[in-house]
Amino acid sequence: MDSMVPPDDRRPLRAKSNITEQTLAEQLKITEREIEERKALVGFGDNDVRVLHDWKPVVQRDIDLIVDEFYRRQRAIAEVALLIGDSETFRRLHNSMRRYVLELFDGFYDSEYVNKRLRIGKVHKQIGVSPKLYIGAIVTLQEVLSQHLTQAGGDDRQGDRSQVLKSLHRLMMFDVQFVFDTYIHSLVSEVEAIRHKVEDYASSLESTIAERTQELERLSKTDPLTGLQNQRSFYEHLRREVARSERQGSTLSLLYIDLNHFKALNDRAGHQAGDELLSRFSQVLLNFCRASDIACRYGGDEFTMILPDTGREQAESVALRLSESFEDGENDGVTLSIGIAQTTPDESHGPEELTGLADKAMYQAKKRSRSTGASQIRPFGVEQHAATPEPVTGEGSGDSD
Repeated sequence: MDSMVPPDDRRPLRAKSNITEQTLAEQLKITEREIEERKALVGFGDNDVRVLHDWKPVVQRDIDLIVDEFYRRQRAIAEVALLIGDSETFRRLHNSMRRYVLELFDGFYDSEYVNKRLRIGKVHKQIGVSPKLYIGAIVTLQEVLSQHLTQAGGDDRQGDRSQVLKSLHRLMMFDVQFVFDTYIHSLVSEVEAIRHKVEDYASSLESTIAERTQELERLSKTDPLTGLQNQRSFYEHLRREVARSERQGSTLSLLYIDLNHFKALNDRAGHQAGDELLSRFSQVLLNFCRASDIACRYGGDEFTMILPDTGREQAESVALRLSESFEDGENDGVTLSIGIAQTTPDESHGPEELTGLADKAMYQAKKRSRSTGASQIRPFGVEQHAATPEPVTGEGSGDSD
């Protein structure tokens, strides 16, 4: 009965996601089937396995002679001698070559054998052995083995001797396939790593350029002294806000502000004092800005303030409180002339026209300020409207300079 079958508590095998947990054959997706197909491609079969294994005792007996002769020829090549470098490295290479040659005659050419060949290719690539040197070494090794096998044994092995040379050649070509797989894989991996580095660098560079571009854009729209928007930015904001007020059928007000007696302050106390006053006034201006309001330095001692969704009375109130706040601080005898203009659903004005109206109103306020010496506020279209720190209604005048 099914109910009597104990549950299978075995956990599924965890996938080897990290390449350090995979053999080289697994990384290169070389399966047992692939190995057999490659043997068939070079004509390496069971008879070759038998023949090579039969000759192992001969090779094993004379292995040191074979390896010594191989390295005698190899060390005569300057590039190879340079790669070997020192006696300790040579000793290790000598031992590795002994194992390699004996494995050729072991009779086992499975996935473990393939992994060893793949590691040989990887090591040769890592230490800088070029394909031409590797192929040259394979040719030399085959010549040394062929000469030794030809001279070894008695006349009764003449037929086997011919066959072992063919089998050896097929097996060494089988080996070369895997060695070059690792060469190619290493090159592809290097190219891929470089590609990723280039992509990362390009992405980083793109981000840096975007950040720098944004910063340059910000700087191009910002007045360096006050931190307010500059004239270029003012017109961009004003065009956008005028268009929005027309779409929504709302009223937009614009304050145009001039600092009275500012030139006299510069002449009397110097430009640094003038710059400090401009910075103080800019801070006062920002203090009166809602999130939707936009304060700008139009140029010199002229400033603007865009007030979306603001009617005339509200704009006058902002202007009055602004002048009071400024004159309550350290103003060095400087007062304000503020012109106000609106664009409304009933009487709309474009950005340039609206600016011109506010500028015209400001000059009317400035004319009044010359006679009173006090800050003045003038909405466009109103014959006379003066504002001083008192009274709060904005009517009357203060003391003269």
